[in-house]
Amino acid sequence: MKLITLAARNLTRNRRRTAISLAALVLGVCVMVLLRAYINGQQRVTQDGVVEGNLGAVVINKKGYQANVQSSPLTLDMADSEELRKRIASVEGVKALTARIAFGAMLSMPDTQAEGQPPPASEEDEGAGKTTFLYMTAFDPKLEAQVTPRRMDWLGTGSFLSSVDASEMMLNADMARSLGTQVMSLQSPPPEDQWPALLASDRDGVLNGEGVKLSGTLVSATPGDRRLGYLPLATAQRLLRMEGRVTEYALALNRLEDAPRVRDALKAQLGADYEVHTWDEVQPYVAELLKQEDSLFGIIIFIFLFVVLLGVVNVMLMNVLERVREIGTMLAVGMRRRHIISLFLMEGAVLGLLGGVIGALVGYALTLWLNQKGIRIPAPGASVDSIIRPVIPLTYLVRATVVAIVGASLAALWPAYRASRLRPVEALSTS
Repeated sequence: MKLITLAARNLTRNRRRTAISLAALVLGVCVMVLLRAYINGQQRVTQDGVVEGNLGAVVINKKGYQANVQSSPLTLDMADSEELRKRIASVEGVKALTARIAFGAMLSMPDTQAEGQPPPASEEDEGAGKTTFLYMTAFDPKLEAQVTPRRMDWLGTGSFLSSVDASEMMLNADMARSLGTQVMSLQSPPPEDQWPALLASDRDGVLNGEGVKLSGTLVSATPGDRRLGYLPLATAQRLLRMEGRVTEYALALNRLEDAPRVRDALKAQLGADYEVHTWDEVQPYVAELLKQEDSLFGIIIFIFLFVVLLGVVNVMLMNVLERVREIGTMLAVGMRRRHIISLFLMEGAVLGLLGGVIGALVGYALTLWLNQKGIRIPAPGASVDSIIRPVIPLTYLVRATVVAIVGASLAALWPAYRASRLRPVEALSTS
């Protein structure tokens, strides 16, 4: 305690130099906290876009489905029974579930423009008679909203699918524009012969068709393929001749961190005929991207703090040079060399503690402010901007403070060693 008191008092002897070192440490820790908070916010946007906007936390398929997912195999389907849904929902941690069918299809536009729609702005927007391929996802709109609520945030124009058996569909806004089609009124739609036709092959390879109204368009929060569409589940089952069958169950969990545990519990519950995957297993490239961001953050922070701590080393060396006679006197009166080392290490630790605490508090305050305000970031290839809300756990503030204390102490280690190696006679004779 005496060494700590003496170390704190020594830091006040040259207040300007101490203030400069303290400001550098505060800035370093503050930047460390803010950068981690920003990366956390960015990762949350990416993760929520996958989990709450597209996939769900856990997905269940027939065994072998994910290995052939690129071909959207309808033959690897499951009977959608109430008993199976109850078994899935009974697993601890499951919040909600929805059933889906994913399949490839063709959308054929009518030869004449639907009545009540404005004329196309240019010949390129004229979509009469056009046919295009797209990837369809069919689901129950009410249940899907509980599993992937972010889908509702990406509604551009019109309205979301009205019911599970409605003859409606939704398209990406860019695709709808390229086809020259616009949202149709659900209350007074045009005649059925002016509806787009959705064509798809069923499980046996037989081509079927269904007339559908365009109920709404979707904007995109992430870059990617625009050839996407949504369809009510019962409508898709009717089109594909798959009444009572689905290709996937998607789950929302009470806590996303429980996904591995829920996956293992579902595997034991459902047996070998089914396969269960967490969101990061279905889309491993997203999880890998998040890991690379963490690695890059670590490198940046290491370099930044290294530069800051070089300043602390310089300050401590200046303290040693200015106090050579004082150090010689302490050695001459019997103070041991390890106590000299401890004294300078304590000075570095006290400086690190002050800088770490102040920097962490300032960084936390700025993080709260930025979280409330939000940082709007335009994403290349996306239709809407991403809003990043930085967030930082309290445990990271403690970690940042500890890093500042340890770093400042290590920065003082070499000057402390230099001071301890001084010979009393030579130190006292220094002018």
